[in-house]
Parts: sequence; structure tokens; C-alpha cells
Amino acid sequence: MARKPKQAEASASSPVAEPSAKGQKLVIVESPSKAKTITKYLGKGYKVMASVGHIRDLPRKLGVDIENGFQEEYEISPAKEKVVRELRTAAKSASEIVLATDPDREGEAISWHLLEAIKPPKSLPVSRVLFNEITPAGIQKAMAAPTVINKKLVDAQRARRVLDRLVGYKVSQVLWDKVRRGLSAGRVQSVAVRIIVDREKEIQAFNPVEYWVLKAKFAAKLPPSFWMKLVKVGGEALQLGNKETKRRVADAAQAKDLKAKLEKAAYKVTGLETKEKKRNPAAPFTTAKLQQESAQKLKMSVSRTMQNAQRLYEGVDFGEGPVGLITYMRTDSPRMAPEAVEATRELIAKKYGKEYLPAKARVYTGKAGAQDAHEAIRPTDVARTPESLRGHLEPDQFRLYALIWRRTMASQMEAARFDETVVQTEAEVGKETALFEAKGEIERFPGWLAVYRAEKTETEAESIADATKGDEEDEDEALLPALKLGEALKLEQLDADQQYTKPPARFNEATLVKELEEDGIGRPSTYASIISTIQDRDYVKKHEGRFKPTELGMVVTELLIQGFPRLLDSKYTSGMEGNLDLIEDGKLTFKKAMTDFYGPFEMALAAAGTDMQNLKAGVPTGEKCPKCGDRKKHPGVLLKRIGRNGLFVGCTNYSAEAEKDKCDYTADLEKMEEPEDAPECPLCGTTPMNLRKGQWGPFWACPNYPKCKGIVKADPKGIPVPPDEPIGEKCPNCGKDFVKRHGRYGEFICCIDYPTCKTVKKEILAVPCPKCGGGLSPRKTRFGKVFYGCTNYPKCDFTAWDKPVPVTCPACKNPSMGEKTRKPRGKDPIQVLLCPKCGHEEPMG
Repeated sequence: MARKPKQAEASASSPVAEPSAKGQKLVIVESPSKAKTITKYLGKGYKVMASVGHIRDLPRKLGVDIENGFQEEYEISPAKEKVVRELRTAAKSASEIVLATDPDREGEAISWHLLEAIKPPKSLPVSRVLFNEITPAGIQKAMAAPTVINKKLVDAQRARRVLDRLVGYKVSQVLWDKVRRGLSAGRVQSVAVRIIVDREKEIQAFNPVEYWVLKAKFAAKLPPSFWMKLVKVGGEALQLGNKETKRRVADAAQAKDLKAKLEKAAYKVTGLETKEKKRNPAAPFTTAKLQQESAQKLKMSVSRTMQNAQRLYEGVDFGEGPVGLITYMRTDSPRMAPEAVEATRELIAKKYGKEYLPAKARVYTGKAGAQDAHEAIRPTDVARTPESLRGHLEPDQFRLYALIWRRTMASQMEAARFDETVVQTEAEVGKETALFEAKGEIERFPGWLAVYRAEKTETEAESIADATKGDEEDEDEALLPALKLGEALKLEQLDADQQYTKPPARFNEATLVKELEEDGIGRPSTYASIISTIQDRDYVKKHEGRFKPTELGMVVTELLIQGFPRLLDSKYTSGMEGNLDLIEDGKLTFKKAMTDFYGPFEMALAAAGTDMQNLKAGVPTGEKCPKCGDRKKHPGVLLKRIGRNGLFVGCTNYSAEAEKDKCDYTADLEKMEEPEDAPECPLCGTTPMNLRKGQWGPFWACPNYPKCKGIVKADPKGIPVPPDEPIGEKCPNCGKDFVKRHGRYGEFICCIDYPTCKTVKKEILAVPCPKCGGGLSPRKTRFGKVFYGCTNYPKCDFTAWDKPVPVTCPACKNPSMGEKTRKPRGKDPIQVLLCPKCGHEEPMG
């Protein structure tokens, strides 16, 4: 697979071997930015070049010779032909080739592809090095321990690529035959869509259950007054959430009766217990945990998180030249190197005090089966604090680095300690006893929370509680006065609140990643592409930040479950991931894994070709056509079909041969939520119009179509758009009126003759573009969200979500700040000014 280096390894006193006089050593990495950083550390005698990711892949056709042991037919991408030519030329004059692609399966495969494409002379030494961190020490350590390409890792990655191609190519062909050309299926993406679809089915099937919650406000001898919740009646726990119990206050009548009895009762403290409660820190970040925390606390998408982590790993110039700030960001392991643990403990003792340091270092282990080749994601130098990098990193990079740094520090700190007090009081209600309870918490020692509280502006967490409590904690913490057992309590107020059980929440990016990780679907390094793909294919859409399957996604998933039940089973997909791990461990061969998979898969393909429903021909819904379903001859039945603009139901008589039997009835299957005020047809006056979806988005159509073809434009949310409104200004180019108009991306002002006259009036802000000095103007995304971009686009691609205002930052003297709305938990939104350069925050006004 690869040749061992003939050159002797460097001695301990000189960790980086000196290049021979014959020529430079050619070091090949994946990223140009990483190449720039490594060049600085290696110095003269080394030529560092980048492959810019993969250079070879399977062709657009199947590209796998199934009959010949699943041999792949790789080809060099046209976009990479120049890169390969330059690498071949550099290899001819090199004294050695050092393959330094990323230290994971994919990186190992890229090194193999590079060797296969470059085809260096057999006499030229070739070695493989693994850069786990891009720092001088990390580079020296890797260069001092060259190895060879790991054939097992390469075979595992080959197997993943071939499996993905076989499933994607073959199953997609079935979808093309049964549904529509252009659709795709995937070994992992289809299972991810099924997870979202299954959750949606749970939501649709959910029947809310009514229950009532009674809360009482009591006063003791000492203030303050405090609230307690009724938790038991007759010794049985009451339902206070989705968790079912034997007993609940089921309706208003029961709540009213119980409230009347409780208001007459006398109360005293019948239970009072205080105990110490510890809250331990979480382990350092793995890839999946970083993606989840970043999504929750920084509001970053998974892809954005990985892009910023990649930059932090490859090297950022913050005044000392480019240097890698974090270790490799694709890992399943939470362990840290001993030297990193020691450095972290030293900084904790110095920065926070020895009382914050456990007697022994904390040791974290990953779950069974996790790949442990790399450390957890941590700073390469924990002494490089977020404060020292403020103003030197882009805002997203700074916030992500701060999150990683604080998680690493916290992981080696003492537990936070609290005194938790539980107070109870009882009342007699008929022959039963009602029990009220409240819990209060007093912090005794912050422990690892101290590092999280040091800088709140680095995250968008709504409160410290959000950053420290798990999802399972959903308790009302009360501020309790000093109490004594047996002390009398005075009932000041008693409330009865009607509530209903809630359906399971739709997945957001963080919870979807958590679900995929727990089910063993895919690898954390693939989650970003999975989430992107299922949205690009229009199988799911984001609705208020959460994933909701489209009707297309629901139908395709149902068909795939029907035709490929095993392939759509998460346990089966997880088992396939386990087989890839076995290949990596040398316990299973590439060919055996492929053969074991393909036999049953081929049988499923044949069965799906005959048994799977055909959406092109139409799937019967079991419903009569509203137009012709009651006639005696040739009554119409509705079929579920798919067209250019999505799924719809149509009559079986739509294409009848006899003209008298024809029926043109159709209806959109996937309906949008209609706004309350539907418009009136501008041609015939009929109301209400029907909200429909077209090629360019939603619009309102006359219910008398096709007799009346009146339409009204709508915005992306389906709200009717008013007609053009003159603003009292003339177009400087043609002299006609400027009008306010609504387009695909929102409201804008243009010439009334647009698009014949393409003059558009832009609102220019008082702040110049910080990138090119041009103007900045507000714009809208296709979903209506406002952002601010340079008027010189596409020459300048500067954009910002926060409105730039001409206010100088008092911290770093940046000439502008951005208007931002904060939404503290339980409080009204507040407007602040946020510096885009250093992150300094100021209240507006």
C-alpha cells in the first residue's frame, strides 16, 4: 500500500530530520491554510503543498465493478487536474514525499489516492505523518515519528464510499422509476430523514391530555413569601407533565372542588430537609458534543461549527504568525494527553486557586466502540486564554474557541456544591391528605461554574442555568426563607392552572445530532453534510429552527420503508458502521464486508422493483373525486401523484380517453398554513382565494380556476402582498415613478417599469463597508430574514446580521458596532450594541 521511508528517523535531540542535499522534502496536506502554517514551522528544505481535499473519486456512473470483487473505478476530478500536475512535477525533484493529510480514515484514504495519482518513482521514500495539532511541538512530534499508510483505515474508508455509492445509485434509480427523476436516497441520509418523519408521525398521532396544576403561595414568620406546588393527593403522585401517573386533576370541576377544600385548610411545615448536592463538570468535547453545545449555546449550525473549528485547527494568525489553536476536531474520544491535563491543572491552581483543583486529575473515557485514536477537542495551549485572543479572531472563531477552552478547563475542576432544601406541608382534603412541596437551592461553592461565569458575552445562552443544567432538569427553584419544622404557614394565594400534555418536540440541529450519535448512525464528521443534504433534497425544512419533513420527504420515506425495510432500520445502519470499524481493526476484509452486504441488498432491489408503490402512475387514496366520484359511469377516484411543483391528488379520469369522462380535478397535497385574512380575487371578486405553491413559492389562486385565472402574490409565509405603491420619487434613469414592490426576497423600491428598467433604490447606511469602503444596505434572505450587505456585491461579499451603526467601540476603538436584540429568559427583550471585532457589548441608549 505504501513504502517505508528509507531515510533514518530523526534523533531525539533533533526532532525534525534535516532534508538531504538531493532536494526538498515534499510535504502534502489537504488545506492551503494549513500548508501556510506548516511552512512557517518547517522552514527551509521543505516544500509544503495542498491537495485541497480529495483529488479522486468515483465517476458519475456507478463506478464499482461488482462482478470483480467490488473494484472501484476512481478518476481524477477535472477541477483537481492542475493540482495533480503540480504535485507530480514537485515530486520529481523531491528527496522524499511526506503525506500529512488529516489524521482520520478520510485523510488516510486521501493519502492513498495521492500516492496512486502522483505515482512517484519506486526509489523515492514515502512516509505518512499525523498532525494532531498544528503547533511547533505538534509538528516536530509528528515529523519525528513517520509511519506508512494504514491499509486497514484506507479499506474502511473505501468500504464506506462503495456502500454509499451502491445504496445511493441503486436505490435512487428505483425512486426515479417509481417517483420522479432527480430524487436521491442514501445509506445514512435516508435513515436521518426517517428519524424526522417518525417524530412527525408521533406529533400527528399525539392526543393531548388535560391536567391541572395547583400552586400555593405561603408566608412564614420571616420573609420572603414562597410558592409551593401540589405534588400528591392521598399518597399518590399527581401528573405535573407528560409523565403519566395514576392520578391527575383532570378537569376544571375537580380543580375547583380541590381548591375550595385547600383554601379552608391549616398549614404548617411538615417536612424540612437540607442536603448537599454536587454538580460535576462535563467531559472535554468530542466532535458530536461540540456540535450539540455550539448549536445550543452559540446558535451555530453544525456546518458552521465545523468550518470554524477547521480554521482554528489549521492555524490562525493572531499577531505571532499562523498557529493552530485547537487539536484535531474530528474525534470520538473525551480523553486528554497527560501533558495537557497537567498544564490545565496548573492553570486552574494559578488562576482560580487550589481549592478549585481536585486531588486527582479527572479521567474520562468514551462509550464502548468509540474510536480513540485522537484526543478530545482542546486548546493546543491552555495558557492561551480567550481574553488574550479577544480582537484577534473573527467573532464566530472567538466564541467557539472560548467554548472549547472553558469546557477543557471546567473538565479538570472541582464539582459545584449546593445546599438543596426540600420543604413540605400537608392539608386534609376530606379523607385524603394533600402534599405541597418546594425546593430551594443555595450555592456553597461554584467549582467549575466559576470558569463559565467568567465571560457571559461569549455565548448566547439565555442564563447560566442553561449552560450548567441538563435537559432532564425541569424543576421550579424557589427562594426559601429560614424555616423550622412545625412552623405555621399562612396561605396567601392559591392558583389552579389548566395545562395539557405536550407532543414530543421536533428535532433541531443539536437534538438531531444527539439522536444520530446515540443510534450510531454515520460519524460525527458526516453530520454536517447529512443535515445539509436532506434539506437540499427538499425532504425536510426548518420550521422555527426545527426540522419538519415535507410531504415529499414523508412519501419517499414511506416508499423506502416499504421497499427497503432493512436499509431504513437504524439498528441495521448502525451495524454497518460497526462493520466499518471491524475493517479498520483488521477483523473483517473489504471484500467480505461488501459481499455480505450486497447479496441481501440485491434481493431487496428486485423485490422493490415489483412491490413498491408507483407514485408516477398514482397511488390510490381511497377517496372519491369531489367532482365526478358520484356519477354512475366511470366514477373518479383520487390518486396521490407527484408533479413539477410537488405532490398533489388528482382524479383517475384526468387523462380519460373519452372527452365526456374527463375530469380536471387536482388539489395540492402539501398545504401551507393559511393566514387568517385570505384575499379577494382581483378578476372575479370571489373570496376566499386558495393558497397554493408554485415554482417560485406560495401564491393565492382563484377557487374558480381554470375558468378564472386570477392570482395574488404572497410572501414566503403566504401573507398576501399589496399592489405596487408609489413613493413620490422619480427614477433617475427613465423618469418614471419609483414604487414599493414585493419580490421573492421581500419588499424593495424600484422603477415602476422594472424589470425593463432595472433601477432599484437602495437604503444606504451611515457606516461604510469595513471590507472595501463601499456602501452597506439592508437585504433579505429568501425566508425574509434581514441582513446587511455591501452594495459592491459580488465584488465584495461582506455581510452582517446585526445592523451596523456609526458608534465607536469603547474597548477596541472599532469605528462601528451592531444593533442586536437579546432575549433573556423570563425577561423582556433588550437592545444592545455589539462590537463585531472584539465582542464588547454596550446597552443601547
